[in-house]
Amino acid sequence: MTKRFSGKSFYQNVYIFLLVTGIILMVFAYLLYRHTFIPLMVPIGIVLVTGLIAFVVVRKHYNRIYGIRGFFYALSNSLLAYGGMVSFLFLLINYYGASSVDEGLVLPVKRKHLAIDSTGRITAMEKPSVIIHHQGVDKELVFDFARYPQVIQAEYVVIDYSRGFFGYDILHSFDVVQKLPEGQP
Repeated sequence: MTKRFSGKSFYQNVYIFLLVTGIILMVFAYLLYRHTFIPLMVPIGIVLVTGLIAFVVVRKHYNRIYGIRGFFYALSNSLLAYGGMVSFLFLLINYYGASSVDEGLVLPVKRKHLAIDSTGRITAMEKPSVIIHHQGVDKELVFDFARYPQVIQAEYVVIDYSRGFFGYDILHSFDVVQKLPEGQP
């Protein structure tokens, strides 16, 4: 004999599936975010607004299905599941809907993050990185360990980017340079 799926266990499985999917998509959204010049508050705002709307819609059903009171679990599930999915879709559309025209730009290094001491020895196993400012956003660009000498001497970063679907630039490639290339102001 087979046990029939009860409505309660079906919806519990649906909520768990949505939660796991939302968390996985948040990880992918973070990876897309690393290649986008977008203020951090935009994806966070999308997660909050979407999650709060979903919370208002599903709270009573969620609490009834799980037999709980309060708002913490339903709110957490809504933020992670629905907010994660919508923020991923936003970043995905911006990224893959980008214009096909790549543009080059030379930007000064605003700050460097190097895990070295005063004698030049590496003190931590952190990759070197630089902070640049573009489109009103400070962006951290991380380099391989082998690039330590170039990053230490770098004063500028050359980036190739294109305009995203929603207007937020997409970073395609970057490299550090010690001096301004010829012909640059």
